[in-house]
Amino acid sequence: MKIKMLVVMVLLIVVAASGCSDDSTIHEAEGGQDVEVTSSGEDDWCPVGTSWQSSNPATGEQVSMEVTGKEVIDGVEMCKAEFNSNDPGEEIARIEYMWSEDGEIFSWKSFDASGKLVSEMSMKDGTMTIVDEEGTVNTITTNQ
Repeated sequence: MKIKMLVVMVLLIVVAASGCSDDSTIHEAEGGQDVEVTSSGEDDWCPVGTSWQSSNPATGEQVSMEVTGKEVIDGVEMCKAEFNSNDPGEEIARIEYMWSEDGEIFSWKSFDASGKLVSEMSMKDGTMTIVDEEGTVNTITTNQ
């Protein structure tokens, strides 16, 4: 699961950076799987419509991510992306990720296949809050 999450984070960065052209590109990923990245053509910090998808023909697993839009949360404009996976071996089926243009504020919510919130992590004003599946809240404050 940790390797898959690392791949997701790297791909989120690639997708966010790829919003400068309106095209579709195929990249070969680890294990010979193809990853298709489609960008929106917007030269914007939040390239709405940019997406990537990957599938494993041997297992039938499919994963995808798309930048779905912008929302204003507590007066801050946030970009929103959604990651989806149909891998029955994974606890996480969907992730909602939101971030501010300066990257100082973000929210990461993980859901299982039934839509139940599994975990949540957010950062705002130098405070990171992590909520696990049991509802345990951990807070970490950084010196900014």
